[in-house]
Order: sequence, then C-alpha cells, then structure tokens
Amino acid sequence: MRANRLMSGVAVAMAVSMFAVPAASAAPVTSTSSAGPGASLRGRVGLSPQSTTVPGFGNLTLTVDARSGERHGASGRASLQHEFFAPDGSWQGTVRIDVDVDCLAPAEDGTTATVTGTVRALTYDVPPGTPEPPRPSGSWHPETAFGFSLDRPGASGSGTVRERVGWSGVPDFNDPSAPPVAAKCVAPAADFYVIAGGYRFKR
Repeated sequence: MRANRLMSGVAVAMAVSMFAVPAASAAPVTSTSSAGPGASLRGRVGLSPQSTTVPGFGNLTLTVDARSGERHGASGRASLQHEFFAPDGSWQGTVRIDVDVDCLAPAEDGTTATVTGTVRALTYDVPPGTPEPPRPSGSWHPETAFGFSLDRPGASGSGTVRERVGWSGVPDFNDPSAPPVAAKCVAPAADFYVIAGGYRFKR
C-alpha cells in the first residue's frame, strides 16, 4: 500500500521520503477515457491509510478542482498537504505539493475518476528554528496522479460504501536517475480512505 511510503514519524527533515516512490515500484494501471467537455471533479478530503484516524500519521488533506474543456483538455489545480505532530500534539511541520491538472478521465467501468497533472511546487513549513529540508530544483515538475473511487457494498447488499482516493507519489528529486512514477491519464490504485470531507465527479 502506498500509505507505507508516507513518513510515519514527525521529523519534517525527512518529509521528502513521504513523496518519493522507490524506483522499483510501479503504480497499478486503470483504463480510462477522457472526460467530455464540461466534466469536473471538485472536493476537499481528509485521507488515512485506514478507515479511521491513525495515531502518529498526522493530517493528510487533498484539495482538487479539475475540469475538462473542448479545446485544451483538462485544467485546474490540486494540492496535497501533510501536517505532522509530536506525541504531545505540538505541530512539527507541513509538506505540500501543488499540481497543475492536465487530465480528467473516468474509468471505462465507471467506478473511478482519474486526475493527473504536473507538480508545480513542493514546499515546506516548519516551526521557528527548525532547518528547512532541501527543495527540488526549479526544473523538477514530474507527472503525478490521483484516483477517486467508491467502495461497493457486499454482494448481499450489506456493507458500507466508503469513498477512497489513490495517489501515485512522485519521483525522488534527490535522484536524477529516478524514473517517472505516473503517466498522463493513468490512475493509481485508490488505497487511502476518505475520513473527512468529500468530492463530486460531474460528467
């Protein structure tokens, strides 16, 4: 699960490991088709690797405003932010990526919507006196991908419907040879639970 690639500690100096995907990893692929003009996906969600909050994980929040047009494909913005806290509850720092959307596409089976884009920036916010982690170079703008889906109830009609979201991660910017971890309009597996907020996909 990609949640295991996120930093579980509170040392923001190690925050880059939260975003980096090992070179040997590959994102699961979901077949998609481009959304028609006027389609959109908007929302703000709190995410967790489990269906409830996880002690020590911090606050992981995704905001997305993606829309498709007739001439220029998809556009919009997405941002993923992770806040870290010490065991006593004190804030330890925040890492954030901002993404320029380049694709909005539903899965062929209609159960998943994919949003991809290029990373505009990776930024940190740390407490006063805390050294800021290294930043990527100005030419570092990799493709990244998000997948939005719904769990389905059991065949008997029982079970709980839960929204879930996937994220491809980004290459390690400290490794110039790191290969891409995402491709335009290709969805990652939806392996984070939505524990707050929600989103809406409009065709």
